[in-house]
Amino acid sequence: MLGYIGLIALIYLSFKLSFQLTTHKQVFQEYGIPPTKVYILQASSLLYILSLVGFTLPFSWLDLFRPIPIGFLLLLPGIIIGKKISNTMDLGLQGPAAAGRVASNVMWLGIGTGIFIAGNIIVFLIFSSLGSDFPI
Repeated sequence: MLGYIGLIALIYLSFKLSFQLTTHKQVFQEYGIPPTKVYILQASSLLYILSLVGFTLPFSWLDLFRPIPIGFLLLLPGIIIGKKISNTMDLGLQGPAAAGRVASNVMWLGIGTGIFIAGNIIVFLIFSSLGSDFPI
């Protein structure tokens, strides 16, 4: 149940941050961030949804995304690029700082998604070792 709530919140935040990145494109270009990095950051925030879907929904065709490394590898591009852009935009000025915060929020959303997935895996392993049938 908690996985579904997390999935809904992640979908909302991913789309919200993706649209916010679109509104700051001009600022990113002014400070030397290539548009391709911004597009990759936007797409990677949507990859967070795919990684969480692979762990929470009980569909058999999503078993491709269930192995632990695959789900976490989908989080890495957004975390790495979000950190780089955030560090570049940390100039103390109001316009670049707002754009840098959005990139930083994408990075932190990826980290939070990874922690949420790891927590789900740990809880599942604990309950499965106890012999309980605990659905995640």
